[in-house]
Amino acid sequence: MTGARGRGESGSLAVEMAMVAPGLLLIFALIFAYGRAAQVNGTLESGTRDAARSVTLARSYDDALARANAVLADAMKGAPQSCQDSLTLRIVGDYAPGEPITVDADCTYDISDIGLPGAPGTIKAQSSFTSMLDPNRGLS
Repeated sequence: MTGARGRGESGSLAVEMAMVAPGLLLIFALIFAYGRAAQVNGTLESGTRDAARSVTLARSYDDALARANAVLADAMKGAPQSCQDSLTLRIVGDYAPGEPITVDADCTYDISDIGLPGAPGTIKAQSSFTSMLDPNRGLS
C-alpha cells in the first residue's frame, strides 16, 4: 500500500523547485545588489573623509585639490570601473585658516550586469565630509 502512495508523488520535488527557484534567485540578486551598493557607498565615504583630511595638510587651494583627487582616486581603486570613470570631487568653502572645508564627491555605477528585473541601470553614490583648517597655519 505504501508503494502506491509513493508513486503518485514522483516529480513533486521538481515542481516545487520550479515554483521556489525564481523567488530564491530574486532574493540572491537583491542581496548582491544591496551588497554592491553598500560596498561602493562605504568606499566613497572613506575616500571622501580621507580626501578632506588631506586637504587640511595642503598649503594652497591648487595643492589641496590635487591631493584630494589623488587620495580619492586611490581609495576608489576597489570600486566598479564605471564609478571610477564618473568620479567627481569638489572642494567647498573659503580656503582660509580656521575655516571649514567640505569635500563633496559622487560617482555613478552600473548595476545592470546583475540581471535584476526592474532594477535601474545605474545608481549615483554621493558623499560629503567637512574638516577644519588649522587657524594657526600659514597658507599661500
